[in-house]
Amino acid sequence: MPSRYSDAPPIVGRRAPRVDLRSILAANPFVAAPMDGYSDYPFRAICRQCGAGLTFTEMIPAIALTFGAKDARRRVRVHGGDEPLAIQIEGSKPDVMARGAAMAQDAGAHIIDVNAGCPSRRVTNGGAGAALLSDLELMARILRAVRDAVSVPVTLKFRSGPSTGHLVIEEVARMAQDCGIEGLTLHARTRTQGYRGKADWTHIARLVERVDLPVIGNGDVIQGEDGLRMIQRTGCTGVMVGRGAIGNPWLFGELLAAWKGLPPPPRPTRAQWLATVLDHYDRMTDYLGRDPELAARLFRKHLSRYTRGMRGAVSLRRQLASVLNRPSLLAAIHAVLADEGPADAMDQPMPEPDEPGFLVPEG
Repeated sequence: MPSRYSDAPPIVGRRAPRVDLRSILAANPFVAAPMDGYSDYPFRAICRQCGAGLTFTEMIPAIALTFGAKDARRRVRVHGGDEPLAIQIEGSKPDVMARGAAMAQDAGAHIIDVNAGCPSRRVTNGGAGAALLSDLELMARILRAVRDAVSVPVTLKFRSGPSTGHLVIEEVARMAQDCGIEGLTLHARTRTQGYRGKADWTHIARLVERVDLPVIGNGDVIQGEDGLRMIQRTGCTGVMVGRGAIGNPWLFGELLAAWKGLPPPPRPTRAQWLATVLDHYDRMTDYLGRDPELAARLFRKHLSRYTRGMRGAVSLRRQLASVLNRPSLLAAIHAVLADEGPADAMDQPMPEPDEPGFLVPEG
């Protein structure tokens, strides 16, 4: 490796035992997506508590890892109980991606995932993410470099193509198998679609028909029955959940129940909801070095989503800037709960959340 990519100090971790993706998904097919700015360890821990079987980190720029950037090193750290874990890396240089993958493996990753799906200009302007859909030769070189650099399974997350008139599902399917990739996730939208419009699940079915690999479907899973419906319609092995779980991690329990043929679980009570929100915030405080003010600022976006569908949500969003620490967070929460009903009604179920109508950069 060029020396300029090997100066970062090693990330001390525990080399994970080799896992089998198909077996993981057979036990629980529901996967928490890699969402930039959301899928940190605290969020993943909450999703696991609620029923997620496999989680992905936020996408991590491989170049940032190789140079030892603080945020990248924090994102790649594997925490106890957060397993199996896929660490997702993004980049456009095969040698840098290989070095980043090796560092992620050394940190304890169970799976290394290559990002070829993020449509954000911040990523694609550098030739990474969904830009790779327009340069399949470069994508193949990256996949081979990463595959050769690690011993854990390597997977690929990609979109259906650069545009609706230019799909590359078959080409990527052949490439992945030729390069020794062990699993594929397809976000059934194109790069130009971004997060608009409906995901086309027929694209997932086309991919399933063309590979002898585990395929994880991604796109428009926001209700408990959506996961089972995606599996039945496409034949996919797993279902990735993104925006639908932000503010509603209980969705994973609903998905599991539908998959197992059980009645849908009840909505969390106000007391359960409050305990989960505070647990999430406290985990974020610990994750950020016990900095309650930084945790409060970063938690505002989660609080906004946890309260969607509640009567006091609009008023709360106007006052999010006042959430500066745990006491002010509690004050904001209790104000919203007061709008929902009397203080002694904590055993009452929470309302159903609104459908997510917001954009989250997803790897």
